[in-house]
Amino acid sequence: MVDRMNLHTETPPHEDIIKLVRQRVVNLYENHKLCCSESRLLVLNHGFNGGLSSEQAKQLGAGFCGGMGEAGCTCGALSGAIMGLGLLVGPHTKSGPSKKTFRNLSKKMHNSFHEKFSSTCCRSLIEPYDKDKKGRSQFCSNLTATTAAMAAELLLKFKPELAKHAQKDYLSSKDSKISGFLKKLV
Repeated sequence: MVDRMNLHTETPPHEDIIKLVRQRVVNLYENHKLCCSESRLLVLNHGFNGGLSSEQAKQLGAGFCGGMGEAGCTCGALSGAIMGLGLLVGPHTKSGPSKKTFRNLSKKMHNSFHEKFSSTCCRSLIEPYDKDKKGRSQFCSNLTATTAAMAAELLLKFKPELAKHAQKDYLSSKDSKISGFLKKLV
């Protein structure tokens, strides 16, 4: 039996999928102007067959942008990652783990994020970019991409069989800014 909570390894398995998740999140964040939580949930959902439509994933993630409605609380990238974990391996999924096991996985995501960025508070994370909109956008794009990779790595360590069903065509696709703009018009 696999110890699902022993999630530390030196080299992440499935690096190709993790890299694609990271790249796709950045592509959607930058070219569709999706916020951190929207892009995170959308990519995990479609990349690993979560079952939500694009509209549903974006709608669920929308309230977490800017630390919950621009309140500056918990970073949307972290919130989107936790929502994605719940969607794909939560306790209410088919053959899902116990609530306690899932809470430990969520805590692992939270603690890894905090360790990497020294805070989970959106307001604190973006404070150095208060008067630098371009710098903030670049920082948030990188933070979102890094969090995407962290969540994908946790998912694939917790449930390795997800790798077999990863939608690599979706994950490797790239939208231009023009296509992102046109999709908003439709």
